[in-house]
Amino acid sequence: MIQLSKNKRTNLAVKNIGVSLLLKGGSILITFILVPLTLGYLNSYEYGIWLTLNSVLSWIYLLDIGMGNGLRNKLTEALALQDFRLGKIYVSTAFCFMALIIVVFYCLFLVAQIFLDWYSILNVDPEKVPGLNSIVTIVFGFVCVSFLFKMVGNIYMAHQVPAANDLMLFIGNILSLSIIYILTHTTEGSLLDVAMTFSAVPAAVYLIAFPVTFILFPKIRPSFKCVKKQYFSDLITLGVKFLVIQIAALISYMTSNIIISQMFGPEDVTPYNIAYKYFSIVITVFTIVLTPFWSAITDARVRDDYDWIKNIYRKLLCTWCVVVAGVVLMIVFAPIFYKIWIGDKVSVAMSLTVLCGLYVCLNTLCNIYSFILNGFGTLKVALWAAVIQAIIYIPLAIVCGRYFGLSGILIALCAVCLLGLTWAPYQCHQLIAKKAKGIWNS
Repeated sequence: MIQLSKNKRTNLAVKNIGVSLLLKGGSILITFILVPLTLGYLNSYEYGIWLTLNSVLSWIYLLDIGMGNGLRNKLTEALALQDFRLGKIYVSTAFCFMALIIVVFYCLFLVAQIFLDWYSILNVDPEKVPGLNSIVTIVFGFVCVSFLFKMVGNIYMAHQVPAANDLMLFIGNILSLSIIYILTHTTEGSLLDVAMTFSAVPAAVYLIAFPVTFILFPKIRPSFKCVKKQYFSDLITLGVKFLVIQIAALISYMTSNIIISQMFGPEDVTPYNIAYKYFSIVITVFTIVLTPFWSAITDARVRDDYDWIKNIYRKLLCTWCVVVAGVVLMIVFAPIFYKIWIGDKVSVAMSLTVLCGLYVCLNTLCNIYSFILNGFGTLKVALWAAVIQAIIYIPLAIVCGRYFGLSGILIALCAVCLLGLTWAPYQCHQLIAKKAKGIWNS
């Protein structure tokens, strides 16, 4: 039985990696096309504002208190045991509580918006960008809709078909590209139009995907009758650990744009993000490879198939070595790529490119250990490490920024990644060898 499960698990992962590579490849191509297209529609100053605003609004996804990933793990366990009733309870409880959270938070935001000055928060000149507060209010509403319904992606993750989630992202990117292209030929540059496009389109895609998902998986279709408060604690206990780790990741990336905007000005957000977006190809592709194995490792753990986990672990480390070689080549050819991609619109320093490449190498290695620990659901050490990373990153980035300029932000990011590599390899080895005890097994 385990052998059959092993073959099915591996084949399913390989198929999803193949499909996801095609979909993500298309999405990457679209996002690269969108950069010069959007820069041609907006100026560098307005584009930097949108990037920063988008980073700030992304914090709303923390409101799921990690429940999306908690649902992913718990639903995977229920499906491995063929307990569809339990799966239905987890799905119903998760969506119900998420809806309550988003409604309460949206009401609080509307009240707080009366007192917030986004011009000061984002360091924006009111004469250059009128109506910024209104733009934030409109975009926030669409982000809230996306926040709730994007959790359908976790349903597909639990079924070990993450390619379905990539399909939703691909459709959203295609629609965004089409709308931006039409705008460039029919209207003058408008930050509001860009913000509306990039926030409303994902919301619409997830909203449509919600009923479709439960037509495909009717056995776990959410129902008010299956909402159980006692199961909320199961989701939240695991979810809070994921939440803290998410916060650390957001602090180390999302706040970078804010720090750059405050220290150097909104225009310097653009070259930083261009360099990051260039290397994000590597992170995206490697994440595609890793994603199916999160839930697959959970499934293997439930079935006590540790030989399969050991084999996958070795193969992922070998794949990472290929990643490093690829990053080195990308650094060498970066100036040529920038020239073809964005021309003379933005200048990206070579030091920024090299440091961004180093960060990606460290980040992808950390992700291997993170996905394994996520699959095991043993996150206690990761939680405390994330707290330490969150505490030290911002002051470290500010200090490095003062001494090394824009490159200092990436130096701080690399330092945070190195911190994670001091403990994660040991814990993964212990878990896979079934020798983990105490805090290393909790």
